Amino acid sequence: MPLDSTDSSFDTSASLMPKDFRGTSEFETASAFYEALFGMSGHVFGARALCGHTRSSPLWFIGQSFGESFDGGVSNHLCQVPRDGGKVEKVDGRETRQIRLSPNGSLLAVACASPDAGSDCVEVRSDDEVLASQPIPGRVEQIEWSPDGKQLLLVVAGQGADLAGIHGGYAQKQASDAPGWLPEVSSGGGDELWRSLWLWDGRKRPRQLTRPPLNIWEASWCGNDAIAAITSGDHAEGSWYASHVTLIDASSGRSRELHRPLDQVGYVRGSSDGGTVAFIEAFCSDRGLVAGRLMLLDVETGKTEAPDTSGVDITSIEWRSAGRLCLAGLRGHETVVLDYDCVGGSSAESWCSKEFTSGDWAPAATPIGDAGALLVAESYAQAPFLAEVEHGALRTIASLEAPGAATAMSFYGTMEPCTWTAPDGWEIQGWLARPAKADGPAPILIDVHGGPISAHRNRWMARLRAASLMVGRGWTVLFPNPRGSTGRGDAFARAVKGDMGGADALDITSGIDALVARGLADPKRVAVTGTSYGGFMSAWLPTRDQRFAAAIPISPVGDWYSQHRTSQIPEFDALMLETSPWDEGGAYFARSPAFFHQQSPVPTLIMAGGLDKSTPRGQAEECHFAALRSGAPSALVIYPNAGHSVRVYPEYIDTAARILWWLDRYIGSPEPATKE
Repeated sequence: MPLDSTDSSFDTSASLMPKDFRGTSEFETASAFYEALFGMSGHVFGARALCGHTRSSPLWFIGQSFGESFDGGVSNHLCQVPRDGGKVEKVDGRETRQIRLSPNGSLLAVACASPDAGSDCVEVRSDDEVLASQPIPGRVEQIEWSPDGKQLLLVVAGQGADLAGIHGGYAQKQASDAPGWLPEVSSGGGDELWRSLWLWDGRKRPRQLTRPPLNIWEASWCGNDAIAAITSGDHAEGSWYASHVTLIDASSGRSRELHRPLDQVGYVRGSSDGGTVAFIEAFCSDRGLVAGRLMLLDVETGKTEAPDTSGVDITSIEWRSAGRLCLAGLRGHETVVLDYDCVGGSSAESWCSKEFTSGDWAPAATPIGDAGALLVAESYAQAPFLAEVEHGALRTIASLEAPGAATAMSFYGTMEPCTWTAPDGWEIQGWLARPAKADGPAPILIDVHGGPISAHRNRWMARLRAASLMVGRGWTVLFPNPRGSTGRGDAFARAVKGDMGGADALDITSGIDALVARGLADPKRVAVTGTSYGGFMSAWLPTRDQRFAAAIPISPVGDWYSQHRTSQIPEFDALMLETSPWDEGGAYFARSPAFFHQQSPVPTLIMAGGLDKSTPRGQAEECHFAALRSGAPSALVIYPNAGHSVRVYPEYIDTAARILWWLDRYIGSPEPATKE
């Protein structure tokens, strides 16, 4: 089809999407669904940073809740619950960033957002009593006690530092009384752009330990006198891709490099005796989404080893004792919790499951006692619950299910693991959500995860945007984990390098073929969506394969040339495409959806956040420009106060409603499930 062509078979007037979607039936449907799942009015529906010490002491965590509506967004508050179960109690109404329990369990360190924009407050609590409190100029991203319980380590992001893509991918704004018309000026410098280490003994004012040009991404005590950290020599978000493991003297702030990896590193954890640093090293695509090999580094000799972890891609590390690690990770469809004995050199699984998973972005577990582990578990049809691993099974401590959630979820189908074979013979895995009483081929929505080094898991339906709502309307939804995904080992993850949009695209389309062959999917009613890498793929796939009847890219990349020059992470595309962004042609041209979409007349709804620096809004605009030139309907929706992947509320609800609207108009739905 020639450039700037038109296809009269489409009714383009149907693509005139309203700006204010709140009065539509789709918005009302999405709002009612999410209100039932979240509970509203302060109900704690989610949790992170779950920690505890003894059977008699409470468990602490950061709980998520909404107020009376979605308009105020999600609030994060300090909460507690008895370890043997009982009522969840909100302890503090302030916005809580981080918490950490002291080694003996007697004190809790808490970092909260301050009323003053651009600063946080750190305090030490004993039960309900605040013993000490101090302001911190910046955003506290990590907090940890020294092994002797005498000092706190803080990783503080400067008041203008960029946030990672998984946290919104936008630049923090400093408070200012200046006139609104003054321009933003960027020169690439300024102390407010860096991340630094601070120490606090609970008595004197916190002390800044490190300064530019050392940037601290993560840190952990390594004994009482040193700190192991992941660092780089630049503050830019993309410099994380070339960061390394560093040891920092806790008195002077002097640093020395311990390990320079071939790939990326994360989750650094120093042992209490100061002899060993554990971390994850892997080929990765996002800061905060590190999954792969467990590495152990001997601080004295500098030698590293990669112990056997039973085929698990490690995503979480905590020391249970000086010689024993508690780990969590993915192995195919399974979420796994295991211990590794550093002295004996052996691992022992304590729990694994396809039925449940844990953690926000990747599996996570916190050790408790000699053998137990705490986690926040969930599945597609079960709301998050606080749990403890005991004797290979999960003991429920407290459910966070809202009063009406079970009834609401009963109409949105089930999730099951699935596998199929790619054209080159590789086994590809994924998850399949279907109506409970599915009968015959159904329209199918492909939901591609971000990354690409990430993975779909058996996650609660409230985290899946419009996918569950589409299942409720009779659709089948496939959540593929193509090559590049976590949980299949290093070679599988690395296979996407230099071929993003190549074999991984065939992994996805072969999954559609498999479902069509099984009689589960209608080959004439296929749609694709996804965010970030999934946004790129949902813009890219319709240019490669003519079967797609609709596409909904969210925070996509359309043009890799301009992406490299405007994104906060230009190192990402250079790493993944393995060609130069300064050369003519090559993958920067050949894998850019905006250079080919004008040849593919597919109704396309494109959504993005106006604050996004990971995939800036210009990428969505380029996709929209090309989609319009195909002659097919296209709508561009930019949320001015949202960041990467549009995860804030109420915008998230709005995106779900618009997906329903778009797919209903351009594909149509079977009759929705009815309440009996």
